[in-house]
Amino acid sequence: MDRRSFMILSMLGGAGLVSGGWPRNSRALEMLLKDAQELDKLGYFFKNSAGELVLKPEVADKIIDFHTHIKLSYLFMAPVDLNREDKEAKTYFPVRGNPVNLNQYSAVDFTKENAKIAQNESVKQAFTNRGYAGTHTPKNLLKDMDHNRVVKSVILPIDYPLGAATRNTHIYLKAAKMYPRLVPFASVHPYDSAMEREVRKFKKMGAVGMKIHPPMQFIRANNPRCMKLTRLCGELGLPCLFHSGASDIAPKFQADYPRIEYFWEPVEKQPGTIFILGHGGIHFYKELIKLAAKNKNVWIELSGQAPDPIKEMLDAGLEDRLLYGSDWPYYIEALPLAKVLIATEGAPAIRKKILFDNGAKMFEKMGVPV
Repeated sequence: MDRRSFMILSMLGGAGLVSGGWPRNSRALEMLLKDAQELDKLGYFFKNSAGELVLKPEVADKIIDFHTHIKLSYLFMAPVDLNREDKEAKTYFPVRGNPVNLNQYSAVDFTKENAKIAQNESVKQAFTNRGYAGTHTPKNLLKDMDHNRVVKSVILPIDYPLGAATRNTHIYLKAAKMYPRLVPFASVHPYDSAMEREVRKFKKMGAVGMKIHPPMQFIRANNPRCMKLTRLCGELGLPCLFHSGASDIAPKFQADYPRIEYFWEPVEKQPGTIFILGHGGIHFYKELIKLAAKNKNVWIELSGQAPDPIKEMLDAGLEDRLLYGSDWPYYIEALPLAKVLIATEGAPAIRKKILFDNGAKMFEKMGVPV
C-alpha cells in the first residue's frame, strides 16, 4: 500500500474537515500495523539491506530532534559507554512483535508483557550496562539519526539532589563534546542545596537548556523551589523542557506530578522563561493547547503524540511553537516521526516548520549553531 492509499483509507468515513481545514481521522478505522517494522508501508520509509527503516530523502531534507536520552546512571554505577556501538539499539518499545496504532499516543501501544519489560529495563539502567540500556549510547543514537536525516538531537539528562552521586549532566556534557551533533541540556533538581551554583556551572560547561521531569523528580511545576529554578533559567537564557502529562506505563503514584494545571502559575508569572512541554501533554493535550494559546512562552514538544492532537495544535495557531521529538531510546526515531508526517500530509511548509525550522529558531535563542 502506498502512502496516498494509506492516508485515504485512514480518513474514510471520517467527519470531513475541522475548522482549520485539517483532515480528521475516522474513529471507526484505526491505523494499525503489526509492529514498527511495518512503518515502511506508509511510503515515508524504506528498508536498507540490514532491514533498518530509513527515511526517504524527498520526505524531509533535515530534522532537529528536541527529545532524546542516552543511558542514565545513579549512585556511581555504570555510566554509559560513550564509545560503544551495537548492530541494533534495544529500544524500550519493541521494534518487532508489538502492534502499533498510529492514531494514539505511543505508550498506549505497549502490550502488558512489553510494558513490564520496559519498566524493568528502565530501572536496570541506573545500575548496569547490561540489558537494553547498555545499547543507549551516543553512537547508536547517531546511527538512528542518520537513518532519519536528523542533523542534531537534544539530549536530556535527569539528576537528583545527591551531589556527586548523580552525575548524568556531566556525562551528557562530555558526550556532546565528543559528538557535536548532540545538544546538551542540564538537569538540576530544584531541591539541590547548590541549585543556583550548579545551574550557572553547567551553563559555563556548555548546557543550553534545563530538563525537568516532574514524575521522576517528584516535584510539580508550581512548587516554589521549581519556580525558583525556572526563574533563574529564564534570567540565564536557558529554556526549560518539562515532561508533561502522565504516561500509560508510568507508576500510578507519579500521575499527579506532571498535570498541566500546575504549569499555569510559573508560565504566567515568568514570561521571560521559555517552557517547552514534552510529549504534547500526552492525554491532556487539550489543556496544553489552552495554556499555549494564551502564553507565548509555551512551546510544545511532540514525542509520541498522535496525528489528530497534532492537528488540533495546528488548528489552534501553534504551528510556530511545535517541536519534533522522538524520545529515543523509548522509541525508534521512525515511529514518532511517522505520526508527525501523517499529521502534516499535504502541508509541506508546516511539516518543515515542525521538523526543522522551529527547532532552528529555538537553537538561535540558545546560541546553538545548526
